[in-house]
Order: sequence, then structure tokens, then C-alpha cells
Amino acid sequence: MTEKLDRRKARTRQLLHDALMALLAEKNAEAITVTDVTERADINRGTFYLHYRDVGDMLQQLKDGVYDGVRACVERLDIADAMRYIDLEEPYPVSVAIFEEIARHGEFLRIMLGPQGDLSFAIRLRELFSSRVHAKLQLLSPDDTAIPTDYLVSYIASANFGLVLHWLGTGRALSPERMSRIMVNLMNYGPLVSSGIRKAPGREG
Repeated sequence: MTEKLDRRKARTRQLLHDALMALLAEKNAEAITVTDVTERADINRGTFYLHYRDVGDMLQQLKDGVYDGVRACVERLDIADAMRYIDLEEPYPVSVAIFEEIARHGEFLRIMLGPQGDLSFAIRLRELFSSRVHAKLQLLSPDDTAIPTDYLVSYIASANFGLVLHWLGTGRALSPERMSRIMVNLMNYGPLVSSGIRKAPGREG
């Protein structure tokens, strides 16, 4: 009986989620009402209130769930490990997992991080990348680095977040594995060497 109720609850939440996604593609979140969502999902208002207080609460729960999933992947990110994989010319499994997790919520993130989305949520995700990069770079960077660590972190985090935004905005045409290779190559060799515009010292070809 409990399993049946859990399946019904999950199905109801999915219907509400799909309805909200469809509405977000049409108008700003602030303009969406509970009635809009329940009519689109063909669910009564009482059922909606069994799950959420209002549309804002629903949206926040969705954002928190997506954020927690991405954070669980990002927290496994290790720059030293990533460099070892790129030296082996293999995709870094953790960055593949990050892109796979992002792809799971691709449409939601495309909307939330787009021009009509939620700026605070975009900042929250970018800071997640920044904090992880900063923690790992502090362990790797020499004390006399030519680039201050905060500038280096800002560059890497912004570049990686920009890749994610472009991937979402262009329909995720490239696979998570391909995106992993691109991200780690850019981190390891920089844009000029990664693109073939310039040869890295000591590299053949």
C-alpha cells in the first residue's frame, strides 16, 4: 500500500513539474499561479497543496533539488585527478557525471539560467563551482604564482560556467563525455592550445 501511495505521489509531482516547465516556457515565474499549474496538470488545487505551499515554494524545492544533485557531483571534482585523465587523453569521470546530472535537468536549468530565469540561482551555481575550484587550487598553487588565486579562480569558474550555459542554450548537442574533454582540456591547456591556435611548449604535433 505504501509503495502504491509513493508511486502516486511521485506521479503527481511529475505532472505538476511538467506543467510548471511548460508554463515557464511561456511566461515569467512571478506570473504563474497555482490555478495555472493545476489546470495545466489536470490536478485539483487541494492535491497541489498536499505537496507545495504555493508556486514559489514549488519552484524553490525544484531549485534546491537540482542544486543538491549538481553539488554532489561538483564536490567530487579534483583538479589534480582531472589533469591525470587529460594526460591519458580520457574523459574525466567526475566532469562527465557533472554534465550528466546537468543534462537530467536540462530544460529546467536552461530556463532558470536563461535571460528570463533566476539570477540568484545562477549566482548560487557559479559560486558552487568557484568554491570547489578555490579549495583545490589552494592545494596546488605555489605561493609565488604569477596570477593571484582569486583571479585564477574567477577565470576558471566563469569559463566553466560559461561552457555549461552555452551547452544548455544550444540544446546539449554534444555528449557529456565530449563536454568533459572540452572542459578539462581548457582547464589544463588553456583556450589557445586546446583549440590548436598555439602549440604548447614541449608538445609535439
